[in-house]
Amino acid sequence: MKAVILCAGRGIRLLPYTREIPKCLLKFSTKSILEYAIENFKKVGIDKIMLVTGFKEERIKELIKERGYPHISYVTNHDYLRTNTAFSLHLALRQMDDDFILINGDVIFDWTILTDLLNHPKKNCVVVDNSIDLDEEEVKVITQNGIISRIGKDLNPAKCMGEAIGINKISRKTILPLINEFNSLEKNGELNHFFEKGFDILTHKSCPFGILLTDKPWAEIDTQDDFNYAKNKIYAKLYDKN
Repeated sequence: MKAVILCAGRGIRLLPYTREIPKCLLKFSTKSILEYAIENFKKVGIDKIMLVTGFKEERIKELIKERGYPHISYVTNHDYLRTNTAFSLHLALRQMDDDFILINGDVIFDWTILTDLLNHPKKNCVVVDNSIDLDEEEVKVITQNGIISRIGKDLNPAKCMGEAIGINKISRKTILPLINEFNSLEKNGELNHFFEKGFDILTHKSCPFGILLTDKPWAEIDTQDDFNYAKNKIYAKLYDKN
């Protein structure tokens, strides 16, 4: 089992915090979001981690070198300004040859979510929080019998059962089908999709994605409000337990 962390984006909604650093390097106390993610993976025995970088990637590489993290590889999304996470994942898939955990690089989360995901019987699985008040912003899921029938931001919140939190498990058998779908999208000039677009297409082609419901602490940091909420509420639950 390997891991892919997507950290190529510009993080415009987090300015001025992200003027000189990618948002995965935003700090909670003495460590960045990226450091917490890498350490979470190590807790569950995953140390081969691929980072998809773009904006200010040299800052990420400097941090990894300073911390001495082994087994870290890189793929660069040079088109990060005009693409989205589907394009970044596509770059990673071309170099991936095993089952892997895929996460967004702007998520801080309870490490035991990874344990639950690894133990989930489905080879493809999306972690979902069904306690969220859904609106247009979230990546939402519609399910049937524990299997995703639709996933994306553009779904009617009233028909959805929860938010995909940006932590996923993907089997090696799904790599090539995802590559094919992303190839088709990019040939059509569709470069700005979230990676869940690939999942959504495959759900209609006999490639099922299960769900893991979680009530454990997590936060996605897209805006200054998200960052403040994560610092004041979620970080305390995760790391200030004593």
